[in-house]
Amino acid sequence: MWGVVGVVLVVVIALVIVSVTSGNSSSSSGGNGYEAAPQSLVDEMTQIPASVYNAVGITSSAVPVTPPTATTGQSLLTYTTASGESKPGVFYYGAEYCPFCAAERWAVVAALSRFGPITGLGLTASSTSDVYPGTPSVSFVKASFGTTDIAVRAIEGYSNIPLSNGQSGYTTLETPTQAESAMITKYDSTTFFPGGQNGSIPFINIGNQFLVSGSSYSPSVLNSLTRDQIAAGLSDPSNPATQAIIATANYLTASICKVTGGNPGSVCSSKGVMAAASAMKISY
Repeated sequence: MWGVVGVVLVVVIALVIVSVTSGNSSSSSGGNGYEAAPQSLVDEMTQIPASVYNAVGITSSAVPVTPPTATTGQSLLTYTTASGESKPGVFYYGAEYCPFCAAERWAVVAALSRFGPITGLGLTASSTSDVYPGTPSVSFVKASFGTTDIAVRAIEGYSNIPLSNGQSGYTTLETPTQAESAMITKYDSTTFFPGGQNGSIPFINIGNQFLVSGSSYSPSVLNSLTRDQIAAGLSDPSNPATQAIIATANYLTASICKVTGGNPGSVCSSKGVMAAASAMKISY
């Protein structure tokens, strides 16, 4: 998987608070003067036609796509909603500087939008001094997920702003709870990803039943594109970037459908999701 190359969970050296009064519209984030994603962009990312998901399935012509890793013998991760209901949990941990996270978020937004509305997305781009510099994306730092069959917790650990005074790393945005840190340590590890690295990001945990460590596809397919170009292409199933994003989204969706028992049926029984479920050898 792609995230294990050069993107390892940063160890916090110190907590640094940086005040920024203005930001670049192409890279603004939770740590650089939060700038909300335009509704037109959000619509393009969250209202992808079902025909596109079905046409792409799990086909990606430009770069390979890695499906989530299934676990065995793990208790279901659940979250309690504000109304007191227990729902299967989907946990995301990433960082704004990370190009692999930037790529994966496109697919995460697409997949989660099939289970309910997403609000509060911000504009961001990966670090310009990392590999695949300035990969355009959105940030989850202020996002809310109106999902009904699942409960989502998304954390952006670090911004794309380097620490001051010559220190290595990036400023802190959000910190996992003690329980979440323990979950990351347990599941985002070589125990579940032999041959990988401990603490690769992005890390996604779908109900403790399916895991993603590192991006599912190479950010290289996005590298020459603007954010608007990527979003506009999501209606075209022949677009190479769209194929990588949608194939990943179908794999993520199939994994979520497994923990929801196949709900919602209109999504989980769709042609593209069933292609992913078949490839992953899962049924629900």
